[in-house]
Amino acid sequence: MKISIITVCKNSEQTIEKTIQSVLSQSILSESSLFQTDIEIEYIIVDGLSTDRTLEIIQKYTSQIHKVISETDSGIYQAMNKGIQAATGEWLYFLNSDDYLFDNTVIQDVVQCLVHNPEYDFVYGNHEARFPFGKSSIHQPAPPEQAPEEFVSLGNCFIQPESFFKATLFQKLGLFSEAYRIAADYEWFMRLFSDPTVKITHFPRVIVSYAHGGASSQIRPLFEETFAIQNQVPLYQQTDWIQKRLLKLQQSFIDKYDLLERTHHLSQKREQRIRYLESREDQLQAQVDALQAELTALKTSKVWYVRSLWFKLKQAIRGNTDKHQ
Repeated sequence: MKISIITVCKNSEQTIEKTIQSVLSQSILSESSLFQTDIEIEYIIVDGLSTDRTLEIIQKYTSQIHKVISETDSGIYQAMNKGIQAATGEWLYFLNSDDYLFDNTVIQDVVQCLVHNPEYDFVYGNHEARFPFGKSSIHQPAPPEQAPEEFVSLGNCFIQPESFFKATLFQKLGLFSEAYRIAADYEWFMRLFSDPTVKITHFPRVIVSYAHGGASSQIRPLFEETFAIQNQVPLYQQTDWIQKRLLKLQQSFIDKYDLLERTHHLSQKREQRIRYLESREDQLQAQVDALQAELTALKTSKVWYVRSLWFKLKQAIRGNTDKHQ
């Protein structure tokens, strides 16, 4: 079985090497395995004519990369479409240039799933979500039967880097729409779920380590595109789905209000803590000032003067004794 892995990139010098290495380090099934099949990985990189060191890094691995396309494009989805048209594999997988395969046996395990379940056209797994501030967590998307409802709220739906596409799906459903800058994969997924003949399954395995904070983190344009897409999907124009969309929208406002309430509560607690620490600081400073004043008063007193003379006398006597010894 041939899997075409497509990475699109532009000015990705900070991350592209780890992405490439995660593909090239994929292992194949051992001879002792109970399951046997030939696995072939076709790796394709589509670069948007990078101006940093991205191409220089890619050149280090050209003997192991099957195709490198480097030319201007109108955006990520035109680049992905170029990769689709260049691919010759039975299955396609898109690995972003700031993501990497979760471990060295991802492709091996996915191939086993695909061979044992030949009726499926689209398979998706779980992903590790990495955030800019360093935190990460494992995310498991909703099962296929719940996906249309999850897509309404942009909630627990799956993402493109954890998904494997049978190549024939792009002949059947078309390529990614280049009319969208951020949400064309969301629009394509709407086509996927609108076709009752497409067989979809969830593979309970972490596929990719996915970096949050890319183009899809631009919330306003993302929502503008996704809501515009929802308004064009026939499924979501049905009366019951319009009701669901309204309920999901209402719930999102409730969730946002709850978040604001929790944030406000935490902010109040933080302010109380700061005020307490400031008051303790003032108290401690007052104690320090009092002790300093007491020490100053002692230094100017007769008792301190006599005490100082006594210590000087003791040091002189000790020094004289040491000389005689």
